[in-house]
Amino acid sequence: MTLRLVRPDPSSTSTVQASTRWATLRASVRCWVAARLGDDLALALLPPTVGEPEAPDDAALPRSLVELADQYAALLADDHRKQHGAWFTPIELAQPTADRALAPIATTPRPLRVVDPAVGGGTFLRAAFRTLRANGWSADMALASLHGVDVDATAAALAALAVWEEAGCLGDPREVAARIHAGDGLLELADGTFDAVLTNPPWETLQAAPTAAAYVATLRRHFRHQGRGKLYTYRLFVERALRLLHERGVVGMIVPASLWFDRDAEPVRCLLLDGADWQWLFGFENRRKVFAIDGRYRFGAIVAQRPGPTTHVRVAFGRTELADWRSATPPHARVAATELRALSPGSGTFVEADEPRDLELLLRMQRRGSPLCGPRGRFAWRQGDWNMTSDRRHFVLRDDAERQGFRRDGDGIWRCDDRPDLLPLLQGAMIGDLHPNVGAHARGTGHGTQWEPPPTSDSVRPAFLVRADAWRAKAAAGAPFRLVHRALGNASNERTMLACLLPDAPCGNSLGVLTPLPTVTAPRAPLRELAAAAAVLGSLAFDWALRQRLAGTNLNQFVLADCVLPELDVDVARELAGLALRLCALLPGHAGLWRAAAAEGWCPDEGPAVAAATRADLVEQLDVRVGRSFGLDEADVAWITRDCERPAAALRRVPAAALTKGFWRVDRELPPELRRPNRWRAAARIPWR
Repeated sequence: MTLRLVRPDPSSTSTVQASTRWATLRASVRCWVAARLGDDLALALLPPTVGEPEAPDDAALPRSLVELADQYAALLADDHRKQHGAWFTPIELAQPTADRALAPIATTPRPLRVVDPAVGGGTFLRAAFRTLRANGWSADMALASLHGVDVDATAAALAALAVWEEAGCLGDPREVAARIHAGDGLLELADGTFDAVLTNPPWETLQAAPTAAAYVATLRRHFRHQGRGKLYTYRLFVERALRLLHERGVVGMIVPASLWFDRDAEPVRCLLLDGADWQWLFGFENRRKVFAIDGRYRFGAIVAQRPGPTTHVRVAFGRTELADWRSATPPHARVAATELRALSPGSGTFVEADEPRDLELLLRMQRRGSPLCGPRGRFAWRQGDWNMTSDRRHFVLRDDAERQGFRRDGDGIWRCDDRPDLLPLLQGAMIGDLHPNVGAHARGTGHGTQWEPPPTSDSVRPAFLVRADAWRAKAAAGAPFRLVHRALGNASNERTMLACLLPDAPCGNSLGVLTPLPTVTAPRAPLRELAAAAAVLGSLAFDWALRQRLAGTNLNQFVLADCVLPELDVDVARELAGLALRLCALLPGHAGLWRAAAAEGWCPDEGPAVAAATRADLVEQLDVRVGRSFGLDEADVAWITRDCERPAAALRRVPAAALTKGFWRVDRELPPELRRPNRWRAAARIPWR
């Protein structure tokens, strides 16, 4: 049975509709409580608000107070729900989190104080009650230990009643409501007064709108570990939770995945690592709709105990079944805090690897390399040269230019009589894996852009052109070549890093651009260094390592700054550079790359690799050389390419979680022995000279 609400006036604004629906729901809840527990208690816990509408006559009654509390969030208007982060936690997630968080203190003989500073429907406090009872506590002592606040007064009242019912309707519910009540969990609780904090806080952004500016300013004065930019409620509650605890207190929380992969969350990550013993990070994907939000959304349960610092964290990622977390021995890897920092020295993010062998391989590769970019890196990085939105005034549609008489010359420049030259604006869809031309513009712009394979290997069809004179003036001080990559990627795609060596050419912001930094080494061979780096980025070894650390979809500098390039001796660097040149420098406009390679003394004798069979042979050589440069042996390659030998039909029977980041998608239309990962595995068995 569910509550049925009067539909708000559709002519009102969404904010007014949300407020009306909340008030109507509050009136309905009061009627329900009055029917069950009497008017006096209903009015005491849920006093009428100003202008509140009458409850509808057809409000149906749930079976219990717990059910009513659980249903409440789903009955709110979407705008209100999002504004207040009202996505209540299922008991199946709250219970194992409470069990693990309370384990160190649940057997103590003294009274405890357990609080949820964003109590919602009271699920975490009900879970805490069950944990304490299972550890031998009496019902009245367990009930007396529970505290909570919530900014939604109706939710707080329902939480108090649900906890009271969980305790067998023990005593006066007003006494429970005195401890679980309306309030601001970020500001109104006393620091250092609780033994445990259990919560799933809102996951929203606090905007400094005129109506909220004073509140945001107050929060900034009270919180010191929030980083720059906007305030995020979950980060505030993580910091608040640790401040609420006494010196041996514990915390169990549900948090969004950005806690472990967002660079701006680094201050609060450091607080957990240094100010507490961070014991668990158990990550989920929302495929099973644990929360009524996008199935791709990721979140996790964390458990920590004061004081710090952390020595090891138990980690798991990408889980979809709550049963994994409820297990007595959840599947996980144990990673040292020193290893976390070694793997992500620039950003402090977690690498999403929960297989011990993956962690061992990543650490070994990390020790054999130096940063790709960033303050200690080998190359400078930026996101394109032109913003596809704000710089649109500088672009010319290629179709329009060609209607006006512009034609592409052999050097890749669009010319028309004595009019200014135009250059192609490169976008992410045009660049492939060590290939400069995999996408030709078909039609449309913006979100409606459609791309298709080029009709011939040297047919370049960008969506936009830009004035060559403006670009040449802008680029004159830079190197005449660059390494680009698609700026968007995913750890579960066929490939995550799609990179290509190019001459200096204008790029949109869907491409990341790497250019050589000045070095003190002599003799300098900047193109060779960049071409060898292109070979590394195009390898399966580098791609595998990147997949373990990429939690989002943006391949930006803070992600790449933690990636490393292996240290290469001169002969290997020359060989890799030659492979990259043959794979990437395919178009007539790339002649300058070949001339520069010749000037540096390493230009290969063979020309551009256009034929598919030739390219397959070259990438096999590239994978072997890069893998060995990272210190990977035959067994390591077999581990990285596991499942790639399976026929497509057999892959469908492998659990999805085991295949998420695998290379089984690469060349899966080919017979297993011809697929790139399997060719690498076979070649890795051959002794290298």
